[in-house]
Amino acid sequence: MAEDCTVVRFSRDPSQVRIETLKHQGESPDKFSDIARFGPFYVFCIGLSITTYVLDLVLAIILLYFYTVHGYGLYFALTLTFMVIPALFMSTISLRWYIIDHDDPSLGHTSTLKWSVRMIFLLLQLAPLLRYIDTLIYGIRSKIAAATDNESKQAILYRRMLDEDTNSALLRLFHTFLHAAPQAVIQLVFLLWQIGHPDKQELNIKIAVLQAWTVLSALLSIAWSLTSYHRSVRYARDDKDKIRWTGLLVAFCWQLMSALSRVLALSLLASVFPAWVCCVCALHWGVWWAWLALGQHQTAACGSRCDEILLSAALGLAYVVAFVSPRDGPTRYVYLAYYLVCFMENTAALVVWCVANNSVENPLLYYGAAGGQVAAFLLAISFLLIYYKYCHPSLVNRSKIPSSDSDYLETDKPGYSKSYNVRTRS
Repeated sequence: MAEDCTVVRFSRDPSQVRIETLKHQGESPDKFSDIARFGPFYVFCIGLSITTYVLDLVLAIILLYFYTVHGYGLYFALTLTFMVIPALFMSTISLRWYIIDHDDPSLGHTSTLKWSVRMIFLLLQLAPLLRYIDTLIYGIRSKIAAATDNESKQAILYRRMLDEDTNSALLRLFHTFLHAAPQAVIQLVFLLWQIGHPDKQELNIKIAVLQAWTVLSALLSIAWSLTSYHRSVRYARDDKDKIRWTGLLVAFCWQLMSALSRVLALSLLASVFPAWVCCVCALHWGVWWAWLALGQHQTAACGSRCDEILLSAALGLAYVVAFVSPRDGPTRYVYLAYYLVCFMENTAALVVWCVANNSVENPLLYYGAAGGQVAAFLLAISFLLIYYKYCHPSLVNRSKIPSSDSDYLETDKPGYSKSYNVRTRS
């Protein structure tokens, strides 16, 4: 079983539906009557994305302040590192995309004012936020165009909205794997260490509460960014059924429980043997990187072999926390292998932590952490099965799928992934 994932494109590929083509053909949004909707639910999803992103940053900044005041130098350095590096990376990627768009004549001329606003957001290291704002602006403009019966303009604006939505969703994936996931592990390790060693360091209640909220915010950000990413993929594809709110809710719970299980397992191990967790993550990354680079050639997704290796490295790093499909084709067994590997790693980390700790000293922490890790993993698998059994769009909207289109039926089944071409590139 696998979600409908996309292949990250390193080359400069055109959109599946180019704006210039829409201008010449004069296609109406009525052709996309079931998908060309920018309504309250779409706004809610974008608003939730903005909220989780901003909350992540705000909590991290507040933690940095308290770490500085109380002299926690190591805590401050690690927290700041996993804020600055991801922000610089996302800003660089976003700027490259803006330059590519600037060279695209179908997108028209970009004003100096707009470039100035972009530079301000990029300098402030808020690249995803600007993409979200542009998504909302294009969506509102498309609704205004629809109200004035300007169908051609509505189609163009709607496509631009989809482009910005997929771009922002991809940036949030980078934010998830480079900022949210490391911050969740780091802050949870700090919290566990303080609770487990009250004799070595006095527990600061204010900092402990902030750390707990930061971990919770990071987990919500991880789960929603993965869920939103798959939602954006389906909205960007004209031939794909869209995920309904029930499917999004179940998928969100699946991703949340999966992230909680993984983060808790890594944090428990890191709280007793920090070097071990680094070795485990590096080995996990290296194995998946090698598997992707040697066995999953991305000739359709990348412009060169060098791009394939870079893509494999990025996906291998993402696999430390979650699975993202490397290419078109069946991924059922790859998903099975991934969860088996995670199950073995999580179980081994939990066993090591249980052996290194004494249940008598802090039974609530001992049994709560162990039980929570196991329960979260089982719930993740349960929500995954529920999603593909009852909530997958190809099942919910099966009556809309043409029975004669065998290729479509095959590639939209659980266990298959399909790439899209709406300017997701890095």
